[in-house]
Amino acid sequence: MFTKGHRIAVAFFVCEYFYGYHNLIPYTAQHKRMTIKKCRFHAVIWDLDGTLADSADDLATAVNRVLSETQHPPLPVERIKKMIGHGASKLLQRAFDAVNGLEDFNHQQAYDRFLTHYKLCCCDSIRLYPGVIDVLEHLKSLGIKQGICTNKPQAMTTQILDHLAISHYFEAIVGGDTTPFRKPDPAPLKECLRMLDSHIPDTIMVGDSAADVGAAKALNMTVAVLPWGYSHCDINELAADYVLHDATDLLALIQ
Repeated sequence: MFTKGHRIAVAFFVCEYFYGYHNLIPYTAQHKRMTIKKCRFHAVIWDLDGTLADSADDLATAVNRVLSETQHPPLPVERIKKMIGHGASKLLQRAFDAVNGLEDFNHQQAYDRFLTHYKLCCCDSIRLYPGVIDVLEHLKSLGIKQGICTNKPQAMTTQILDHLAISHYFEAIVGGDTTPFRKPDPAPLKECLRMLDSHIPDTIMVGDSAADVGAAKALNMTVAVLPWGYSHCDINELAADYVLHDATDLLALIQ
């Protein structure tokens, strides 16, 4: 005969197995595991680099070409990956600092050279993370509006989305030069909301870094982070509302 303890254990197993609560970790100050209340959103705003796609190899190629032009040694991809975040200008500054080359660092000149190189290689190695296409397709089938809000220049963002064959999923694309500001400033996110004709309570931001969380929090928008991007710290320290194991976990929040 089952005891009361047995019955509770069986009930918990059934909830875990059928509802998948074990796959989604909401953020708490103690980073404790807990069951979440399901939400319903009508729009999703995605970051690009480190969230939908891994672009580190191509970014590293462009950075190393700029370093080579100024007689500096190349940096390993894994090291450059840790420098990604807050836009190309910050990436370049970190790279020159890493090779003790700040005295040779001319911000505008380095940025212009980077863009020249990156336009030629931005689609060489970039690839979508696992499960992304399925999630984008499923959200589209549900009638969920989707947008892109990235610090990458808009023209290059469009080029990459076309290359990855995912442009048709997005009703709004906001790049780092669409507004005068970049994430974590909330202005790009506000512009994306406007283009989607969506409202903050109905929208969730999905990113991978402090810039994404900062922009969303400035608007009091719900934000989730994915684990495979370019965060400079443990993602559990970003104070996002949700920490996802992978892109498919987002569906538990939408449905």
